[in-house]
Amino acid sequence: MKAIGYEFKEGARFQSGAGKDPIGVGNHLEVLRKHSHGELTPKDVVDDARNPNSPLHSFFEWDDGVAAEAHRLGQARGLIRSVIAIYRDDKEGEAPKVVRMAAYSHINEPSAPHYRDTGHAMSQEKTRQIVLQTAWRELQSWRRRYKDLSEFAALFDAADEVQRKLPGIRGQ
Repeated sequence: MKAIGYEFKEGARFQSGAGKDPIGVGNHLEVLRKHSHGELTPKDVVDDARNPNSPLHSFFEWDDGVAAEAHRLGQARGLIRSVIAIYRDDKEGEAPKVVRMAAYSHINEPSAPHYRDTGHAMSQEKTRQIVLQTAWRELQSWRRRYKDLSEFAALFDAADEVQRKLPGIRGQ
């Protein structure tokens, strides 16, 4: 199949990118892919974008100090997301059970996005709704990506059932 056009994914965020022209970007990436025998790598993209005349140039931070700090912040986000907390669940009359869950949840409050202890976040109504809504959006994004794979139809039906049971979750 041949692409007939390009657009940016819903919710895609770019630090920069003068004009943010998805058609120009898509066409240019396709030229790079063809030039590399059908394979496109991030290194190919960055190497091309180094040229100030490339339509990709403005999507990157070229001040090494600023770029390094942004990279470290991305690494910090990855580190925070990778930590799993291990809890011992001692219920009376039952054998102790070990429970693992993400130690921190991202709370995307418009004024101050941050991470919070997942147990605490889920115990407060406001942050619980934020976590559940974020999880739902991520699930719906995954669903849109794989909607054409009939093997997942039962999973999509189950997700619809979950939505009916969770007040405050908006469909997307």
